[in-house]
Amino acid sequence: MKARYSVLLMSAIFLLASLPLSAYEAQQVTKQKEGYVLQAAKVDQAPDIDGHLEEELWQKAPAAGNFVQKQPDEGKPATEKTEVRILYDNKNVYIGIMCYDSEPQNIIANEKRRDSEDIYENDHVRIMLDTFHDRRNGYIFVINPLGAKLDLQVRKEGKREGGWHIPNPNVNIDWDGVWKVRSTIHQKGWSAEIEIPFATLRFDQNPTNGWGLNFLRNVRRKNEESTWAPLPRNLNLYKISMAGELQGLEGLGKVLNLQVKPFALVGGTSRRDAADRLTSEGVLDGGIDLKYGVTSNLTLDITYNTEFSQVEADYQQINLTRFSLYFPEKRDFFLENAAIFSIGSPDDAMIFFSRRIGISPQGEEIPLLGGLKLAGKAGRFNIGLINLQAQAIGELPANNFTVLRLSRDILGKSAIGLMVTNRQSEISGDFNRAFCLDSDFILGDNFSMSGYFAGTSSPGLEGRNRAAKLGFQWISDLWDCYGYYFDIQENFNAEMGFVKRTGIRRFQTHLGFTPEPDIKGVKQFGPHIFFAYTADQENNLLLREEHVHFPVNFINGGHIALQWNEDHEFVDFPFPIRQDITVPVGTYTARWWQADFSTNRSLRLYGSMSYRWGGFYSGNSRILNVRTGWRPTPSFASEISVIYNYVNLPQGDFANHLLRARMIYNFSTRLALMSLIQWNGDTDEVDVNIRLNFIHKPGSDLFIVYNESRLVEGLPSGIRDRALLIKFTYLFNL
Repeated sequence: MKARYSVLLMSAIFLLASLPLSAYEAQQVTKQKEGYVLQAAKVDQAPDIDGHLEEELWQKAPAAGNFVQKQPDEGKPATEKTEVRILYDNKNVYIGIMCYDSEPQNIIANEKRRDSEDIYENDHVRIMLDTFHDRRNGYIFVINPLGAKLDLQVRKEGKREGGWHIPNPNVNIDWDGVWKVRSTIHQKGWSAEIEIPFATLRFDQNPTNGWGLNFLRNVRRKNEESTWAPLPRNLNLYKISMAGELQGLEGLGKVLNLQVKPFALVGGTSRRDAADRLTSEGVLDGGIDLKYGVTSNLTLDITYNTEFSQVEADYQQINLTRFSLYFPEKRDFFLENAAIFSIGSPDDAMIFFSRRIGISPQGEEIPLLGGLKLAGKAGRFNIGLINLQAQAIGELPANNFTVLRLSRDILGKSAIGLMVTNRQSEISGDFNRAFCLDSDFILGDNFSMSGYFAGTSSPGLEGRNRAAKLGFQWISDLWDCYGYYFDIQENFNAEMGFVKRTGIRRFQTHLGFTPEPDIKGVKQFGPHIFFAYTADQENNLLLREEHVHFPVNFINGGHIALQWNEDHEFVDFPFPIRQDITVPVGTYTARWWQADFSTNRSLRLYGSMSYRWGGFYSGNSRILNVRTGWRPTPSFASEISVIYNYVNLPQGDFANHLLRARMIYNFSTRLALMSLIQWNGDTDEVDVNIRLNFIHKPGSDLFIVYNESRLVEGLPSGIRDRALLIKFTYLFNL
């Protein structure tokens, strides 16, 4: 085969890039929704952010109104009136929202947490700002009647790069911007005022272009969604190209900023050593983060003595496969503009995976001396640069990590780009490098194609070090279809990425149908089929997967589903699935079923359950996953999850379980106590993560964190390690 497959894929990926751009520009740029233009009004005095819209200055701005239903009666006027006004001054943009409600006593609002996706189970409003007006990328801000808030960055209109079982890299829900909101419920309904500093946003310096803009309101008791600029029922605010427009912004190109955020860390840690002694030491540390707006759309972050003790612990997982598990990134430094650095997915090969920096393969933290990140836009170019220095720890030498990402917007909503990664050790000759060319073509409103071609360089791994992927997506009002082919050679070694398996060729495809039947109580059917074929580099079958799934979503927020699967797998080398149980070489066919059920999460007591049963290699397995949550007041929420695994094989039987308990008490929208307790039956270990977070001003926090890892049996006291840390941060806007 040699490099023949590479030539074919490269030709397909970049064929369209050679066509005349001007001919496609006019066809591919979705025209602005006619009539959906809102004028922002400039003010000299900022409004008082208290949730009331009684100040006269709000009347200076015209209102966006006449919302149209997206669900349940697409295209009809919203049953409850909504008005939105926008003001701005030299520092901030202000959004005033009035949600009239004919039954204010029945407004559903029981969530106070920041960044909780349960806010979607409340009455809420979402605001989309396309600050570059490129009709591809934007920010979404979500609020509810209690002042809870959620923010996210959207790239490529939220296009999914992998399967539904993994986070979408183009929707960054973990990004935390600096902004504030106050909401209030009253006899007319509920209202809110939002203040977003321009320093939080990245935007086009040319004010004549305006911003893309849309709003979505959810009246939860009616399961009604309405938008300002209309959207089809199967789309959401991620469809930035169908947004309206915000005009009237002037002088924004002058907004440059410097944010300085020092931190202090004090506390103590204890760890049990190899001699079974519990040794303790004090912690006294500090560092600083700087954020500088090089331009209004390009940001430089500099960090010194980087530290992430406040980050919530990972959810534990049980691995019943031969391959590595994927854990999402949670650290603040890597989250903003994370999608710029995203190529590939955990299903195939992620060229860059930020958890490779500062976290060991065993999940332990590696101290980072510091570094920088440059990210944003310059004209039609998207720019990303990361350089971080990791310190030596134990037997691990010091390493420098560099990522360079550059892409160019073409054809309206499409892009081509490249990425280079480099890990350079302090030990001579110890390095790893990767390069990648990629493209993403949006062809019309429904169809897209994407792909990449990558290679790596590592000492001792010469040749057979390439990877390539080509895929398509087609999404309409009733149908969705996608297909991918990727080829990863044996010596492809992206150490700064995530590659589950090398030496394979894989094809996978999905076809789904999403009708809304005229059946009482039923919101939507979602039947779909999935097929995947994985072979080695000589085209010998390694895994064939067949999947048929029939989910039903109900108007009351409930969900049921049934799926059938058949896996035909060749195990090419024996692997230990447990310490004393090994799956031998052989070919295995496993047929299994799974049933799912969940209730409306806006209820005070809610729950979900899934049960899988059927074949597993040469035996069978049963997996029960039960989750229940209790939210008696808007201030308190708890959730318990139990995962029960029982596996029966000719080589032996085993069972392992996971227990997870989360509890949150919100004293206010600025002060919260959170706990996460996990028990892993496979390791017989209990992990505790308790965090108190006080936001003493937007962007500034006080964290008190307690972590403990304890063996249920074994060590005399059971404690493996524990830590009590206090971290104080303060944001200076200069």
